[in-house]
Amino acid sequence: MSPSEPVEQTEISSVGKRVVRPYRIGTLDDLPGGGGAGVSWHQGLEVGFAEMLERGILDRPVEVIRRSYEAQPTDSGRPNVTAYRDLVDNEGVIGVAGPMTTDNCLAVLPELSVQEVPTIAICGSQFFAGKYAFTLPNGGMADEPATISAWLAGRGVTQIAVIRDYPSSVGEEYAYFFRNEARLRGQDILLERGIGQVDSQDNVDEALAKLKRTGAECLVYFGLGPLTPKITVGLKKLDWDPLRVMGTAFVVAKRKRLAHFEGWHGLDQFHEENEVFQGLLQRFEAMFGEPHESPNSVLTCGYDAARAYSIALSRMRIATGPGLRDALETVTRLPAATGAPGTVISFSKRDHRGLKGANYLFIRKVIQGEHELENVFESTAPII
Repeated sequence: MSPSEPVEQTEISSVGKRVVRPYRIGTLDDLPGGGGAGVSWHQGLEVGFAEMLERGILDRPVEVIRRSYEAQPTDSGRPNVTAYRDLVDNEGVIGVAGPMTTDNCLAVLPELSVQEVPTIAICGSQFFAGKYAFTLPNGGMADEPATISAWLAGRGVTQIAVIRDYPSSVGEEYAYFFRNEARLRGQDILLERGIGQVDSQDNVDEALAKLKRTGAECLVYFGLGPLTPKITVGLKKLDWDPLRVMGTAFVVAKRKRLAHFEGWHGLDQFHEENEVFQGLLQRFEAMFGEPHESPNSVLTCGYDAARAYSIALSRMRIATGPGLRDALETVTRLPAATGAPGTVISFSKRDHRGLKGANYLFIRKVIQGEHELENVFESTAPII
């Protein structure tokens, strides 16, 4: 069964005339063309729910109701609200996974408290917070700048140029936290340039030319990721080869797209030594009949969301949105497939940000077409 095809609601078992039906969880896929990110994410969800059913954690299957649509940056934030309302009002879901990107998560945030149906998103914004807003963040607008700044400090880098998405809550939040972190470590941001996520190659080239003239040792990119191919092309045009690093826009550096990331370092969250991650890959191959074409942390985020939801579904006292929210707040110390070994998922009443551990983020790189682990973040990185 393709992860893009909704599961038909079927009778699971019956007692007399009473029918036990699957739990219904909706998904908000705001990256339908995002380099296969939505596909990997849904595959992770499917593997996770199937595993928890097989292990007896769930007493029935989970029916995933998928909504895929274009929203920001190519459209407005409104499609997120429309899709979420449709899932709750017309499909009767008691929980949602998504959206995937920060700008779209923030667009749907006010609706969560109105409908009282929780969502587990993968966005990293500090502003995505509320009674029904949970995250297993595929990065973080505060943590990523701190990790990059510390990594650069370890390399002795102090002269930095920044290119970022603008206007965008992603680029703005990243830049704010990076300025704070750079100041702690005596690093100078020589120039910061904002570029639209759908801007032209000419405009990207112009911004890069100005950044090059600063003489910066390093170029940092903070954004969702659509600009990556244009920045890589622009650097070649300028014959500029600085140390270059990006945030978790790097997570879509997959085999078919590695050329766009050649020469880049970036923050990522899949780690070959994580036993939970390796178990996911084995289950994936058993379910789909072949290995995943390019393992990545979007896959792990879907898998972890399904496992967290499954535990909550098995614990909820009342099968409603508020009941599921209360049960999610009891999920704690669940080993995660996302991140380095030792990363866990823990929620509580006042903490809906699930991934815990110093090494839930680390640096990988693409050099000569090879995707390699570069560095696990050390919390002892120098602060001036």
